[in-house]
Amino acid sequence: MLFNVDKALSLPDIRHIVAKRDEVLDRFGPIFRDPQSLTKQDYLDFLSFKHNHHWTGLERLGRRATDDMESLREAITVLVDETKPIADRFVSALSMVNGAGPATLTPILLLTYPDRYGVWNGTSEPEMREQGVWPAFPQGTSEGERYEIINSVLLQLAKDLKVDLWTLDALWWLSKLERQNTGHYLGSKDIAIWNMAEQANQTAKQSYGQTVERTIKNKDLRLSKEALIAHLKELLEETGDRCAISGVVLQFDGPDLQLRPSLDRIDSSGHYELGNLQVVARFINFWKRDTEDFEFRRLLAIVRGES
Repeated sequence: MLFNVDKALSLPDIRHIVAKRDEVLDRFGPIFRDPQSLTKQDYLDFLSFKHNHHWTGLERLGRRATDDMESLREAITVLVDETKPIADRFVSALSMVNGAGPATLTPILLLTYPDRYGVWNGTSEPEMREQGVWPAFPQGTSEGERYEIINSVLLQLAKDLKVDLWTLDALWWLSKLERQNTGHYLGSKDIAIWNMAEQANQTAKQSYGQTVERTIKNKDLRLSKEALIAHLKELLEETGDRCAISGVVLQFDGPDLQLRPSLDRIDSSGHYELGNLQVVARFINFWKRDTEDFEFRRLLAIVRGES
């Protein structure tokens, strides 16, 4: 068995994703089954983790698809038309719209027909390869034919594990975190620390075992990922798991994403390095942006009536 499902479902973040399944299916399923009624805001909400409660990163490239809503509606109409083979409609939909690849189209399929289609994206594919369940493809297969084969594997895995396809997709995310860390199940705090380090460590993008270096906002990351994780643990211990600026208690799981920990550079023009990092609440990081740390703290004190 690929996963200890009971153990995985005991973790707060996985429980949260699974608990939101019916809410998300009820909201987006009817829209995608009748895509001619799809509005731009509907689609933007689907792309947002705040509303889909499952997939991050869809917004970065997916917003381009809304530049031509007529083509987007038509592409989704083709994609969800069960009278045609999935391989054919998958290829057709891909060709009809910019900003919607397999990582976007397959969640749409899952939300439309949650018992028939699984998700193929940058999380599930590497984990399937790592777990030894990535299928072989005959030479010359189209992207649609590849998805049809991948989906047959996902359907069988869900059946074997006795989980639905929504939950299976959440398990791939957990598998990724486990594999890239200690190999043991992580608590919500460990996962939050790893996520902060991963965001700062965008200079190291792993693709099938290869690493590509790049900078983050034109700033250097001057710590190894391991050293950064250790330093983040130290910073949280120093503040007692509180925001370094506001003092509010950070939440490592739960529904209020604005209270999740977020890595902030004290001097926003400086580097990611020792002495220039602090862990704050996500909303504080959003408010602060490029404001000087001293000035932001001064303004916050005024709001609180402390100055």
